[in-house]
Amino acid sequence: MLSSSQARRGMCVLIAALLIPAAAREASAQGCILFRESAPLFGPLSGSYVQPGEWEVTTSLRGSTADRHYSGEVYQAQRTALGTYVINKQRLLLFNVNHAFTSRLSAAVSVPFVVASWSIPSPIAPPGARGTQHGHGLGDISAMGRFWLFDPVAHAKYNVSLGAGLKMPTGTARGTDVFPDISGASPSEKAVDQSVQPGDGGWGGQFEVQGFSRFGRMFVFGSANYLANPRNMNDTPSILVGIGRPSTTTPLRNVNSVPDQYLVRTGVGVPVWHRISASLAWRVEGVPRYDVIGKSEGFRRPGREMFIEPGLSFVTGKSTLQMNLPRAYYRFRAPDPYTGAAGDATFPDWVILGTYAYRFGKAKHIAMPVAAQAQK
Repeated sequence: MLSSSQARRGMCVLIAALLIPAAAREASAQGCILFRESAPLFGPLSGSYVQPGEWEVTTSLRGSTADRHYSGEVYQAQRTALGTYVINKQRLLLFNVNHAFTSRLSAAVSVPFVVASWSIPSPIAPPGARGTQHGHGLGDISAMGRFWLFDPVAHAKYNVSLGAGLKMPTGTARGTDVFPDISGASPSEKAVDQSVQPGDGGWGGQFEVQGFSRFGRMFVFGSANYLANPRNMNDTPSILVGIGRPSTTTPLRNVNSVPDQYLVRTGVGVPVWHRISASLAWRVEGVPRYDVIGKSEGFRRPGREMFIEPGLSFVTGKSTLQMNLPRAYYRFRAPDPYTGAAGDATFPDWVILGTYAYRFGKAKHIAMPVAAQAQK
C-alpha cells in the first residue's frame, strides 16, 4: 500500500507527465486563429469538490482583440506601420451546468454564445476603409463526463480527474455577412472568416485531465483539454474566396478546415485576505498544425500563443467569482499543413476572463473514514 506522501508525489508526477507533452504540441490563441475551447478554471480556493447530489452553474466571459501579425515567431511590424493589419475581436459567453452523481463521477454541459468580428482595409493598398465581417450566435455545445482517480472522501488535499466528452456542431459554420473584396469593390453577402464563425461544422471528441494539490497554504493546479475533430473540411468557402483571392494552385484551401484545438494551464494560488485568493498560471492554447485523427486539408491558421496568467478569486457561501488576465509573451504562426506556406495570423496581447459559479442542491451525506479525518 502507498503512503499518503507517496501517493501525493505520484500524483504530481502523473500531472507533469500528462501536461508537459500536451504543452509541447503546437497551439495558438484566439485571434485570426480559431480557438473556442474552455477548460475548468482552477484557482486557489476552487479545489473543493462538488458534493454528490449538488449542482454547479457557471457563467464565463472571454474577450480579446487581436491586431498584431506574426509569421512564425516574427512580428510583422510592417503591417502595423502600413495600417494593413487585421483586427479580430472575440467575445465568448459560456454557460456550464455540472452535476455530481457520486463523490467521484460528474457530468457537465457547456453552451457557448459567440459575438465576433474580423476587419481588414479594403482596398488594402493604399489602405482604404475597413471591410468588417461579423459572426454571432449559438456556438458548439459540448457534454463532458469526469471521474476522480482517488476517492475524494479520503483525498481532500489532492486528486486527479480524467474526462471525456462530445462536442456537437450546433453552431453554424456557414455564417455570412455583406463585405467587399480586398480591392474594396463588389460588396456582397459571403461566408465570414473562419475565426468568427460560431461553430466549426464537425462532431468532436473531448479529452481532459486536471489535478490539484495543497501544500500548506499553497494550492497547485493543472489542466489539459484537447478537442479532436475527425472531419476534414466543412464545405464553407474560406476567406480566400471571400476577399476575392481564391487559390488556383491549391483549391482545397478555398474551403475551411475543421481543426483540432487544445488548452493547457498550470499554476499556483494562495489565500491573501479573508475570502480572497490570488493565483499565477502558465497558459498555452491553440490549433495544431495536424489533427490527431483524419486529414488536415482545407484552410486553417495553426499556431500557438503562451501566456502568464494572474488571477483573483472571491468565495462567499455557495458563490465563487474569479477574474483572470492572461498576458501573452510568445506567439507562433505555424506553416500551413497542406501547402507548407508560412502565412501569418493576428494574436491578442491580452485576454480577459471572468467566471461566476454557484452551487445548489442538497448534497448526499457520505460518512468520512477515520483516515480521511486525520488528513484534515
